[in-house]
Amino acid sequence: MTTRAASASVRGLTLVLAAGVLLIAPLTYPASARPASDASPPAAESSGTRTVLVTMRDQADLRGVTGASRRARLRRVVDALQTTANLGQGSLRKRLETWTVDGDVTDVEPLWVVDAMSVTATSRVISAIAARPDVASVVPDEIDLVPSETAVGPNLTAVRAPDVWARGDTGSQVVVATLDTGADVTHPDLETRWRGGTNSWFDPYGQHPGGPVDLSGHGTATLGAIVGGDSSGTAIGVAPGARWIAARVFDDRGAATTSAVHQAFQWLLDPDGDPATADAPQVVNASWSLGSAPGCDLTLQPDVQALTTAGILPVFAAGNYGSASGSSVSPANYPESLAVGALADGTTVLGSSSRGPSTCGGRTGVFPDLAAPGQDISTTDLYGLYQVASGTSMAAPQVAGALALMLSARPGLSVQRQREIITGTAVDLGPAGPDVNSGYGRVDALAAYDLASAPLPDFAVTAQPVSASVPTGGSTSFAVSVAPTSGTFGAATISASSSPDLGVTVTPSTLPGATGTSTVSVATNAQTSAGDHVVTVDVTADGVRHSVTVTVTVLPAPPTTRIELSTLGAANPPGLGGSPDDADVLAWDGTTFRRTVDASATPYRLPAGADVDGFSRRDGTSFYVSFADDVKLPGLGWVQDEDVVLFDGTAWRPWFDGTAHRLTSSALDLDATSVVNGRLYFSTRGAANVPSVPGVGDDADIYTWDGARFSRVWSATTHGLAGSVNVDGLDLTDSTHLALSFADTAVFVPGLGTVQDEDVVGFDRGSWTVRFDGTAAGLTSADLDVDAFDIP
Repeated sequence: MTTRAASASVRGLTLVLAAGVLLIAPLTYPASARPASDASPPAAESSGTRTVLVTMRDQADLRGVTGASRRARLRRVVDALQTTANLGQGSLRKRLETWTVDGDVTDVEPLWVVDAMSVTATSRVISAIAARPDVASVVPDEIDLVPSETAVGPNLTAVRAPDVWARGDTGSQVVVATLDTGADVTHPDLETRWRGGTNSWFDPYGQHPGGPVDLSGHGTATLGAIVGGDSSGTAIGVAPGARWIAARVFDDRGAATTSAVHQAFQWLLDPDGDPATADAPQVVNASWSLGSAPGCDLTLQPDVQALTTAGILPVFAAGNYGSASGSSVSPANYPESLAVGALADGTTVLGSSSRGPSTCGGRTGVFPDLAAPGQDISTTDLYGLYQVASGTSMAAPQVAGALALMLSARPGLSVQRQREIITGTAVDLGPAGPDVNSGYGRVDALAAYDLASAPLPDFAVTAQPVSASVPTGGSTSFAVSVAPTSGTFGAATISASSSPDLGVTVTPSTLPGATGTSTVSVATNAQTSAGDHVVTVDVTADGVRHSVTVTVTVLPAPPTTRIELSTLGAANPPGLGGSPDDADVLAWDGTTFRRTVDASATPYRLPAGADVDGFSRRDGTSFYVSFADDVKLPGLGWVQDEDVVLFDGTAWRPWFDGTAHRLTSSALDLDATSVVNGRLYFSTRGAANVPSVPGVGDDADIYTWDGARFSRVWSATTHGLAGSVNVDGLDLTDSTHLALSFADTAVFVPGLGTVQDEDVVGFDRGSWTVRFDGTAAGLTSADLDVDAFDIP
C-alpha cells in the first residue's frame, strides 16, 4: 500500500485536504494574501469583464416546508427554491439580456439553491447591478481552495462497522454523495459502487461532464472511507454496500467559484433536474471548510439549510486548526451541520482537530458534534492504488458511513432523528457529557444501527373529513384523531396553519398520551379569496412529528343582494314609483328597489340637474357625495366636480376640497369615490396624472388622499383591464378588495368576460366576480346604468 500526500495552492478557493479537509477561503481578500498561483488574472478579466456572484435580496423561506415523506419534502424544497429564484431574478434577467446584446455581458449562470446568479460583465454593468434595490450583494465569484495534507490508519473496528456487517447490512439501501475533488471511478473499490447514469456525476465547470474524474485524489480518499471495499485484502469503507454519486467543487486548476459550489449543492437536491423523481442522496459528506483559518462564514448556510429541510443531514469535517479552543470552521460550525472531529486513537482527540465552542449561524449545541478515527486511515487513491491519510476530513466520512448504515436499516428517519441517534449512541470521551473537544464522543456504528433498527415509538394522525366547501364568510370544522401505533408518549401538541385570511383554531391543543381527537375550526371572512386553501395540522409528541392536510374550498361570494346606487339618468327602475331624479339614491334588497335619498326633497333639496357621481354611505342618515357637474347646495354654496361633500343627516358640509389639492383640470374631476375610515379613495374622469403620483395616469386607476399626499393604490391595467376602460362607481375595503362599475357599455373583465355598465364587479386579490347583476335586477335602459354605488 503506497502513501501519498497531496497539497496545492490554488486561486480563489483554499482547499486543505488533511486526509479530507477542504478549506474554502473568504470571498474577498487583499491582493497580498492571494496564493502565488493567483498572479495571472483569468481570461475574462483580461478582456475587460469580470465574473461576480450576484445574490438577490429575496431568499426562499424554507421554515414552513413540510411533507409526509422524504420524497414530498424534497419536491417542496426544490419547488420553493426554484419559485423564489424565478421570481426574484426575473427583472434582472431581462436587463441582462439587453446588456448581453450590447456586449457588456458575456455569460450568465442562474442559480436556485440560493437566489443568485453568476454574471460575467464589464465593470460598468457590475456597478449598475450592485445599485439595484433587488440585489443584496455582488462579490467576486472566485474563492480559494487549498488542498490539505493527507495521511492514514486503522479505523473500522474502532467505530464497530464490521459488527453491523455481521447483522447482514452493509448499507445497500443508501446512496451517499461527496462534494470534493471528484472520484476515480476506475478504482476497483469504487467502480462497482457508483450508481451510474446521467444523474450520478456533476461537474459545474463543464470540464469533465462525461463521468467521474479526480485530479487530486482527495475526493477518492474520502469516498473510499465511506464505501470502499476490500479489493486490497483489507476492508476500508464503513458502508461498503452503499452506492455513491459525486460532484466536484474544484476545476482542473484546483480553483473554485462560489457559484460552482452553490450549483453542486443544488444538484444534490435534484440530480436529474426533475423534482418529481426522488434521486437525491440520503447522505452527503463534505470534507472541507470555508477559509484558511478558523472563523464563521455564512456564505453556504442557505445551501445547508436546504439540504436539512429536504431530509438530508450533511456531514462536515470539523477542521484542522486545533488544539486551540474556538478553532471551528464553516460550514461545519453551522447549527444545521453534523461536525466531526478527529481522534488520534480510540480515545484521544487528534491535536490538530478543531475545537469549540462556536455560535456561528445560531449554533447553540456543542462543537464538534462527534469524533471518529482520523490518524493513519487506509483508503483509496488514484490509479487503483491506496493511501494513508490523516485529519478531520478522514474522520467525517466514517460518520457519513455510519449514517448510511443507519438509514439502510430505517430509510425514513428525519434529520432530527438521525442527529439524535448518531450523537445519542456515541461513546463518551473525556469529561462526562458532550464537550468542546470530541462533542458527544466517538461514533458507534453498531449502537446507532441497533437503535435505528429498533421499533420506534410512533403514532398515527387522521383527519375527517379531508375536504370541505364553505361560502365566503362561513366556517367549517374537522376532527383530527391521534393514536399511538407503537410505544408510549407524553402529551401531543397540535397546531394548525393555513393562509393568513383563514382563521384556524384547535381545541384542545394537547392530547395526553398522544391519544384522542381535537377539533380544528376554520373560519372565512370577506377578505378570504375564493378557491382551495390547504390547512396543515402538525402533531408533535416526544420529538416525533406527523402532519395531515385538509383542503378547504372557499366558494366565490354570490352576487350581492343589497346595494345602494345612483343611476346615470332620471328614470325609475321596475316596480318603483314617484318622480325619478338622476341624483336619487336607490336601494336594492335582492327583490325590490326603494328610494333611500330623494334628491329634491327635504332635507336634501338638491337642485334640478344635479347628478351624483360618487356615493359612500357613512351611517343610516349621513353619506359622502361627489357630483358630475358643479352644483349649488343649500346652505353651502357652489361645490365643484372635483370636491366631496358630506350630508351629516341634517345639512350639507364641505369635506374634501379638490381644487385646494390641485385637482384643477377637467380630466382630474372625481368620477368615482369611496370613503373608508375617513380616508378618500377615488378614480378620475380622464387619463391624467394625479399631482405627485408617478407613472402614467389612467381614468380606471384608484388613488387615495391620506391628508398630506396622493398615491396610486390600484392599477387597472396591471389587473387585466384595457387602457380605454373608465371606472364609474367604486366601493373599496382595501387595495386588494374592491368593487367597480364602468362607464362603458361593455367591458372585458378577465375570467368574467363582457360586463355591462349596469353591473358591479368585485376584485378580490386578483380574482374577479360579479357582485351585482343590473340586468337581472331590471336596469336595462341607458338611464338606469349604475353611476355611483355603495355595498353595505
